[in-house]
Amino acid sequence: MTESIVEKKSEAIQENIDQEIKYRIRPRRYFNFDAEEKEWELEIHLPGVEKSEIKLRILPNLYDLKAYRDEVIYSLTQYFPWDIETDSVKTDYKNGLLIVSGKIRDRMTDAVPIKLE
Repeated sequence: MTESIVEKKSEAIQENIDQEIKYRIRPRRYFNFDAEEKEWELEIHLPGVEKSEIKLRILPNLYDLKAYRDEVIYSLTQYFPWDIETDSVKTDYKNGLLIVSGKIRDRMTDAVPIKLE
């Protein structure tokens, strides 16, 4: 009995969310990198979005962004062209412009030297 109440409640919540969001937009974004300095920068345009309405998740090879404004959801999920150092990620958000930057992970960092015989 409790299970069906929970299912109905979660269905109602999902229905409300779907009704509130009328537009799904892929935001404009620019990706810059410096291979010599091993740094990258991602610029994402989110006009009219409050900082508290931005959800950003990052893995070493992937990022996922969701941002909400009125009846609009900005949604963007993409792979990085190489692995990044997630500990180095920094963000700055001003006037609808999100800047995310960090370091490119050196793939040879964890390499094990092999002695030739």
